[in-house]
Amino acid sequence: MDDEFGIEPIHVAFYVEAMIFNTSSALQACERAVNIIEQIEDGKLDVQAQKGDLLDALQNIINHSGAISRFFWPPEATPRKTKSLKNLHKNRADYLKRTFGISESSALSNRALRNAIEHFEERLDLYLSDGIVGHVFPSLILGKPEETEIPHHIFRAYYLETGEFQILGERYAIEPIVDELVALHERLIAF
Repeated sequence: MDDEFGIEPIHVAFYVEAMIFNTSSALQACERAVNIIEQIEDGKLDVQAQKGDLLDALQNIINHSGAISRFFWPPEATPRKTKSLKNLHKNRADYLKRTFGISESSALSNRALRNAIEHFEERLDLYLSDGIVGHVFPSLILGKPEETEIPHHIFRAYYLETGEFQILGERYAIEPIVDELVALHERLIAF
């Protein structure tokens, strides 16, 4: 590997192939989600009957965006045996960001969202350890978030009017992520 760039230019094709898998999978999930949302809005599907399929598709988009994110923003920690390779990963990420025009303000750079999905089981342990009182919703589709006097706990939700995906009480806008994935997919295909 070239110390200055992080990747030998001829090897970029391997990274392109790896990322196309994730962008293609995310865009297939997006098509599924859009199809479900359109049918719900047209009154052809019952929103709650389709909540599992819709939430699964949206979470799939998030999962694949997290995988893409790691190409451009590698984890800070490295296994003990690879400590000397830390700069290798950073240099690779910097090179790919320059090559594919990915900025630090990209929706894919959101580590909070990536961690919410990748470390879901740990976050769920912590969330439940505080004890929960009130209404519990394992999955939910609503027009927009609702505030009530009775506490409620939503594990996964999507809000049709705001386009937000919620996981364990944290909300994230889906559209900027999808926009970034589409733009990156087009660049990867062109490459």
